[in-house]
This record gives sequence, C-alpha cells and structure tokens, in this order.
Amino acid sequence: MADSSTLKLAAFPLCLCMPLLAPFGLWLDTPWLAPILVFGLCPVLGLLIGQDRALPVVGLHRHPLLLAYLDFLPRIYALVWIAILTWAAGYASRMNLSGPALAALTVSVGLGSATAICTAHELMHRRSQFDVLLARLMTALCLYGHMVIEHFHHHANFGDIAAGATAPRGMSIYHFASADFLHGLRNAWTVESARMRRCRVGWWHNRMIQDYALALVLALAFFASFGSAGLILFIGQAAFAIFCFEVITYVHHYGLVREDAEEAGAQHAWAHHCWITNCLTFNNTFQSDHHLRPTTPYYELHSMHGAPRLPASYFTMFCVALVPPFWRFLMDHRLDALADARRDRNRELPDWLRAERCG
Repeated sequence: MADSSTLKLAAFPLCLCMPLLAPFGLWLDTPWLAPILVFGLCPVLGLLIGQDRALPVVGLHRHPLLLAYLDFLPRIYALVWIAILTWAAGYASRMNLSGPALAALTVSVGLGSATAICTAHELMHRRSQFDVLLARLMTALCLYGHMVIEHFHHHANFGDIAAGATAPRGMSIYHFASADFLHGLRNAWTVESARMRRCRVGWWHNRMIQDYALALVLALAFFASFGSAGLILFIGQAAFAIFCFEVITYVHHYGLVREDAEEAGAQHAWAHHCWITNCLTFNNTFQSDHHLRPTTPYYELHSMHGAPRLPASYFTMFCVALVPPFWRFLMDHRLDALADARRDRNRELPDWLRAERCG
C-alpha cells in the first residue's frame, strides 16, 4: 500500500479531513474528536500502514487533468478551511458555548489551521501570483503575517542557530516556540526593510505591514460579525496553529547545526516518512528534499539518502516534544550517533538512524 504512487495520489484529498473534523465532531456530539483522532489514531495508522515508499510521479505534463487535480488540491483545501473557520465562528456566536466547549471547537479548528499553514507553505513557493496571494491570506487568517517573508530567509539559513528555526540541543519546545516566533518577526522585518531600500519604495509597500494590517482587519471583521465568541475563536485557532507549526519546525531541525562553511544538505533536517502524515500535509516530511529543491511541487518530492531518521512519525513526535525530558531521552543519543558519523566521513549512518528511501 505504501509503495503505490497511484494510491498515494488518490489519498492526498485526505487532508480535507483536517478542517472537516471540527463540524463532524459536533455532529457526533464529541467536541474533542479532532485532537483525539489526530494525536491518537493517526500515529497508530502510521504504524499499521508503514513508511511512505511511493516514488514521485514523473511525466505529469503528459497528463494535464492529473496535474490540474494536484495543483488545485491546496487551493481547494484553502477554500474548505476558510469556510469551516467562518462557520465555526458563527456557531460559537449563536450557541453561546461554555468555556470547555469553546476550547474544544477552537482546538479542533486550530488543527485545520495548522494544516492550512502547511498548505500556505506549498502555495508560497509557486510562481503563480494568485497562489502567493492566497498563501498570504491564509497566513493572515492565522495571525502569522511574517511567515511568507521569513520562510525564504529560513531556506537560506537553516541549520544556523543565530538565524532561528533550529533549536540547539537541550532547548525545550516551550522556550523555542516563543523565541522562534519573535526571532522570525525580527528576521522578516530586517529582510523586508532591506528589500524596500533596494527597491526604493515607501513604507506602504512593506509586505509585513500589509499582511498584519490584513490580519487586523480580519480580526475586526470576525468581531463585528460574530461578537466576542467569534473573536476568541479566531485568535485561539491562530495561536494554536502557530504553536503547532513551531513544534513541527522544532521537530524538523532540533540539534542539526551546520558547521562553519558547511553546505546545506539532507543531514540538516530530521525525517520520518510516514505515509498517512504525508497524505495529510502535502508531503511535509520530505523536508530535506524541499530544502534543496524549494520550487519543486509537493507531489514530486521524495526521501533523500543521508537524512537522519526520527524515532516515530511527526504526529507522535509532536506529543513527545511536549514532554522535554522524554524528548531529550529519545533525541539526544541520536545527535550523539550523528556526531560520531560526522567524525568519520566515510561511514554511513546506521540503518536505525537513516531515513528509508522511496521505491
């Protein structure tokens, strides 16, 4: 099953389940259904289905309908997610939810919003101006307006502790999440200010100001339309989505520091090519390949030889990261093994530490 490229192409729409779990949980009178399934069932499915060994599809230019399906899927996700977010704010406003019920709905919607940030990440790398603008709208709805600018800075500097997005060994997710968000804000402002000086344009051309202004307008629109409950849900889902994205960034790069003058490579991003995770997140686990080929669409990414392997899937390691002693217990000895391998340039990583190849 995990070897079939055709089956995987058919399974990419599973990502739409992420925002749809919020209304489905309410329909079943199980408001916490979304986090239960995502952090409970998905790791189990990942173990049962196994690693993603499907080869990337090539020659898609000969199949325009298939190519259109794959290209439009992130856009469809954006439309479905925005509709669910708007519906959820209206539902919270109409139903006068209690604190626990509002929290459950906010977290459930926030899981869809975290996947929306992954989707925006795919769209922002495209050449289409429409897709880039859609990515900026999605990140504004998540109150993450600097992401589009900072992410390209990350591509140039991943593995550099001083540049952010790479947690040094021993740092907890709770320290990293807040520090990296603020670091990203500073990086984005610096990058955008330099661009404006080069282009000799006024402050209103600052994309960071534009996107956070859009975020403020959207927040006010939710408040005007759905009252305080709608605004709480809007801010809450955004905060939860940002935290989820920071956890994934932490999991991607923890301890993988580039040495002086070392070129970026597969060894600078952790991998665990879980089939179900890839279907839900547009191949987000193929991070090493994406770093080296950032304009490659999600359906052409694949695992790379030499990428270090996580002990378990992203959904599992997300939960592990929330318990810092357990995280360090699992990850620090992996960093020690990587350091040993780096000292002997001719020695390959052991099988238990090397991500599996496709095919």
